[in-house]
Amino acid sequence: MKKLLVPALLTLAACKKEDATVRQPDYDGKWYIHQTVDKVYTLENGDTAYTRYDVNDYPGTANYIDFRINLGKGDALMYLDSQLDSMSYEAVSRVYFRLDTTLCEVTHITDSTFQFNTIIFDNTTIPDRVQVTQHFFVLSR
Repeated sequence: MKKLLVPALLTLAACKKEDATVRQPDYDGKWYIHQTVDKVYTLENGDTAYTRYDVNDYPGTANYIDFRINLGKGDALMYLDSQLDSMSYEAVSRVYFRLDTTLCEVTHITDSTFQFNTIIFDNTTIPDRVQVTQHFFVLSR
């Protein structure tokens, strides 16, 4: 009996399904964009130099992001300034996700408010410096 039990346990362990889905806060669905902040700055030896800082307010419910997420993957539709854009969505961790290839960070979320920002690093625009572009989104349901 012992000779059968060990191989049976090893077989069960080998066949166990991996739970690789990332657990994220629930922000599936439609969120209305109320404000975006666009920042572009360079980093050099610990110093930050801003080259762009734009704040855009969007009153009403005309502009939105609609997350369509299933098990950590899906799509996001963004309607902003009369333009519709479709992006692939992928959960990375509890705080980070990707829209297409852009890394995004969740900074605040409740049942009715959601804030996140995109993070884009570029070290080719200005030699010997890292240029960072961030787009901050303030959303609500």
